[in-house]
Amino acid sequence: MTKWTLGYRYPIALTISLAPALTPMMVQAAPFEAQPATGILDSLCYDYVPKIEKPASDQDANAQPVEVDADRLEAKQGGTAVYEGDVKVRQGVRKFDSDYAQLDQKSRDVIAIGNIYYNDGQVTVTSDKTLKSNLDTKNSELEEGKYQVHGSPVRGFAKRVVMTNNNQNITMEGAQYTTCPPGQEVWTLKAGSIDIDQKEVFGEAWNASLWLYDYPVFYFPYINFPIKDERKTGLLYPGYKQSSSNGMDITQPFYWNIAPNYDATITSRFMDKRGLMEQVEFRYMPDPAHTGTLYFENLADDKQYSPSNPSLAGLSDGHRYLMNVRHGSALMDGSLRFGIDYTQVRDKDYNYFNDFSPQVGTQVDSQLQQSFTAGYYQHNWNLTSEVRRYQILSPYALLPHEMLPRIDYNYYQQGKWFDLAWNSELTKFGYDSGSAATLQAGERYTATRLHLAPTLTVPLVDAPGYYLTSQYKLMFTSYNQEVPDNLVSQDRSRFTDADSKQLTLKEGTITRTLPSFRLKGGVNFDRPLDWYDGKGTQTLEPEFQYLYIPYKNQDEIGIYDSTTTRQDYYSLFSDRRFAGLDRISDANRVTVGLTSRVYDNVGDERLRLAVAQAFEMTPPKVRLYPSNPESTNARSLLSFEGDARITDEWFAHAGTQYDTSEGEFTAGNGAVEYRTGKLTTQVNYRYIKDGNLDYRYPTNTALAEDLSQAGLVMMAPIADQWQMYGGYYRDIKQDVNIDRKIGVKYDSCCWSINMSLEWHNQPDNVTLKPTSEKVIGLQFEMKGLGSVGTGGRSVTLDTELLPYVRPFNLKGQQ
Repeated sequence: MTKWTLGYRYPIALTISLAPALTPMMVQAAPFEAQPATGILDSLCYDYVPKIEKPASDQDANAQPVEVDADRLEAKQGGTAVYEGDVKVRQGVRKFDSDYAQLDQKSRDVIAIGNIYYNDGQVTVTSDKTLKSNLDTKNSELEEGKYQVHGSPVRGFAKRVVMTNNNQNITMEGAQYTTCPPGQEVWTLKAGSIDIDQKEVFGEAWNASLWLYDYPVFYFPYINFPIKDERKTGLLYPGYKQSSSNGMDITQPFYWNIAPNYDATITSRFMDKRGLMEQVEFRYMPDPAHTGTLYFENLADDKQYSPSNPSLAGLSDGHRYLMNVRHGSALMDGSLRFGIDYTQVRDKDYNYFNDFSPQVGTQVDSQLQQSFTAGYYQHNWNLTSEVRRYQILSPYALLPHEMLPRIDYNYYQQGKWFDLAWNSELTKFGYDSGSAATLQAGERYTATRLHLAPTLTVPLVDAPGYYLTSQYKLMFTSYNQEVPDNLVSQDRSRFTDADSKQLTLKEGTITRTLPSFRLKGGVNFDRPLDWYDGKGTQTLEPEFQYLYIPYKNQDEIGIYDSTTTRQDYYSLFSDRRFAGLDRISDANRVTVGLTSRVYDNVGDERLRLAVAQAFEMTPPKVRLYPSNPESTNARSLLSFEGDARITDEWFAHAGTQYDTSEGEFTAGNGAVEYRTGKLTTQVNYRYIKDGNLDYRYPTNTALAEDLSQAGLVMMAPIADQWQMYGGYYRDIKQDVNIDRKIGVKYDSCCWSINMSLEWHNQPDNVTLKPTSEKVIGLQFEMKGLGSVGTGGRSVTLDTELLPYVRPFNLKGQQ
């Protein structure tokens, strides 16, 4: 990864020789053809930029023959040759013109005066003053020269240009630099002097100032800028954001290029409502097989902290910090792999991620995951292990069980008429009682789990257009379980049988052995369509599955890593009703599904419709918790998925789950999107019954609301150089706005300005009452120099809380 120090994006690499080998030995007419102007971009912005012109052969340019044409040539006493009137010199791709040129044959000094034009295929330089050069030393000096880099909008002016060491070292005094077209100089960088050593990575500029039109806006006593695509120690561009919670938020990074395979970024982040935070990121790669990052940020004293501030009630003072470690290693040609992903904040700092939005860490359901992995991988088997711990970012959350560790062994063997698999796992589940949440009183149950699952898969029919496969599995699980007497109240209520009012969790060894039989098959029909020039194709793909697993009461076993899965089309054809291994549901069910696709004349999928439902021959009895009621439904939810590319501009998606027994929808989502050129607009909606219900927050009954959210995002051009974008999300059921964003961007040839305003609900993991947050963004970009402000250089439809998603999963979609 390359990080740039403060300076130019386009390097000024003036690899020119302003003194071609003038000699009176080959004076002849040579017609001059003007260099054609051509744009480097597909835009009229840069139609003045000349192309890069390379020599026709690999021969050294200095060895090419020289052609000189002038109105008059005079050889003076002492070995001086004078060329006057429309002097033209050609040497390969080099072109040099002037009104007057003088060559001293003894000293090899050249003087050119008036209408000086130089073009070597890489840069064009013009001047109305004087050029002095020496043909032997190649040292040159030019007065008041203008330059234009070929193949790039970089151009400028210098009062004096001095080139030494065979043009390796270039010094420009009174220099100016811009990427704006002539006559449209919105911004210009002016420097007292610029030094370039083309052996180095960066050039240097002293006494530099940034001008917008005729007004100076920034002053830099010293800056450096890249002339090669390499890294160097220096300041990176600052960042700016204004928000309700943190106030003015300014970041100033410093990049330290320690070695080719080691670097660090040290950032000072000043928040006027919080204080000064220091951030350090260290990256290392001692070997391509070993890479990692160490990250740490520290806020010594948060101005928002006080004992009466409920959002920071868990802290004893205002000291807040975060630490993140990421590492990956691959040994033995990648067969042996190790990994670390560890993130931690200060204990009981529940709102750290809400307040500071760090770009590191894996956070799921208010839990920071801390993972250590190792594995050995071979062609048909692997042995892996993981230690996984969590840090809780909510005082109301029930501490999850940690894997200390988990060891998996998996084996696969493909035969001529069968596939054999062996999946096994050994896991020790514990929890960190030292970081118990404030509402927890008591201890959690723990266990060591062994699971073995040999699987035999036998294809019965495997032919083009149809298939039938049988699968036989034996699942053995053993728990060595410990149940404390002072069991935490949440666990005690969940594992209390609704009828007997007795605790079902069992101390000691518990074993469970369950066989599984699965039969799955399908047929694929297709027919031609008159659509798409008569070359379209429609398919009809019915499929079915029969699954049988006998019933076994599992209420004695705790829940360590299992949850109920939300049913959709694909989960109905799974052999599992619960995620994880703590509950293996009994099953005597038939699942049927039907998929239809439409392909156009080039084989791209334009439409897909799929519907499926499962029918219970015997209602399943296994429950996630003994306190849950048994299922009495003879049919699963009816699941539907649909995607369509109606035209090259219109896209649509819909998905629903319908409870045929209760006659109600339990979930649904849909989106319609229109895309053409720079215009993108999407209307979307999602619904989940009791979508916010979360057992981790038993004290907050407001979270049991259904989720019913509608959204609109749009990006649209409003003029040739103006673009508007925004997003709006609202929860219809709760009648609240979730996130609102509007922005406008002006984009010209060499500069742009991006202004945005956003309101979103800032979550609070302690009070559980979100606060309204307003963020104002302003970004000014000088193309070829850098940007000042917040955010990236491209406009995005993402909002703070919700990303822009294109939910159209079609094969061949562009």
